[in-house]
Amino acid sequence: MTLVMCGRVLISSNTHEGVLQASIAGPDGWFEALDQRVIGRDREQWVASVLSVRGTDREWWIDVANAANPSANVVLRLSRHATVFHAVAALRRHRPRTESCAPVIDVMRALIPNS
Repeated sequence: MTLVMCGRVLISSNTHEGVLQASIAGPDGWFEALDQRVIGRDREQWVASVLSVRGTDREWWIDVANAANPSANVVLRLSRHATVFHAVAALRRHRPRTESCAPVIDVMRALIPNS
């Protein structure tokens, strides 16, 4: 078990070893790292259910639902350089919610200047 203290957030890596990894190379890695992961603590705790993972040459799009309520979801749009640490931190701040359109959360996105 590995513990990392980041600000006031304590991240424990037990069954999901991907927290401390560099960026994930493929959709299977993202699925394995996030699906069924417990997010948050106490009353804010929920279990992530990965609905889909799609990639482009610049980013990952990961649709994550609350396992207890699959209609409550959020979409993470992550840089190819983002790690599981970044994804989990975003999921702690942005709980899935039921809306007509799932909110898209930008995670570690690079700004590309106009050319």
